[in-house]
Amino acid sequence: MLITLGLGQFIMGYLSDRTGKRKIFVILGLLCLSVSFYLMGVSQSYYELVLWNLLAGLGASVYHPVSVSLISQVYNQKKGKALGIHGAGGNLGMAAFPLISGLLAGVYGWRFVFKMFPVMGFAICLLFYFLVKEEKPVKKTVKVQTLFIRKIFVVIITLGFVSMTAKGLQIFLPLKLSDLGYSPANFGLFLSLFNGFGVIGQIIGGYFSDIYEKPKMIFILSVVSGIMMYLLLYASGYVVMLFFVVTAGLVFNCIWPTLFGLLTDRTPEYIHGTGLGLFFSIGCIMASASPVLMGVVTDVSSMQISFILVPVFALLGAFVILKK
Repeated sequence: MLITLGLGQFIMGYLSDRTGKRKIFVILGLLCLSVSFYLMGVSQSYYELVLWNLLAGLGASVYHPVSVSLISQVYNQKKGKALGIHGAGGNLGMAAFPLISGLLAGVYGWRFVFKMFPVMGFAICLLFYFLVKEEKPVKKTVKVQTLFIRKIFVVIITLGFVSMTAKGLQIFLPLKLSDLGYSPANFGLFLSLFNGFGVIGQIIGGYFSDIYEKPKMIFILSVVSGIMMYLLLYASGYVVMLFFVVTAGLVFNCIWPTLFGLLTDRTPEYIHGTGLGLFFSIGCIMASASPVLMGVVTDVSSMQISFILVPVFALLGAFVILKK
């Protein structure tokens, strides 16, 4: 899924700019994702699962570059606030869905969860079709070379390091909890708390990104969240870890709407989708490298040493964003 998700976002962003049909692109992407999940639920072999995962990644690749482009154009004056609310919805889903799907899978089996996904997907498509307004689509010439300037690439590489931070924590925090003897239920609890308090973080980050200078905000938030994650991964007491996962989730998730807003500030409006597609594609590719690097360090040294990479990724993002 990560392969088609990573490669597809740039392509989908480009096509949405080229055709101007952002709304229909989002709907088709959600339909593709919904059908893919249903097919996973009825698949009978490993190879079928791989195929439908690749298709799901292609469907999912549409949403972020196209939707963020649409939001940034509709809410130009309060862009940060709108992106924060949008991101909060994503965090709410990431916090709630693992718990709900886990309960349903425990009662009805994992196939049931995958088969039910299209019901939500189709409902969202209908709501999106009737409620979301956009300007009349206009075909445009997209000059991709416009994106290859320093001030845009600084934001893109910063997103890559921020994504590596998130992926590293997501993969290695459960391993840390397992090493301490905590049950799998606690894995879900900690990740749900991180994403759940991220709902508040996204809204706060979006609100303040409309007021304060975005690069400085990203620098401060990245440094503070890196420190919080370091303390989380090296703590051993349950209550102490709960405190740090909540504060890390709150602070770290303030970064997302601020980064998205900064990229759209620095990218010409007529290629927002293409710029965001490149932005998310590189972020996805860099994020996939995070667990690999941490795994290598674990094999060579120890898992405790590999934890250092999570705050290091955050700090790298903090210092890159200050580059002029």
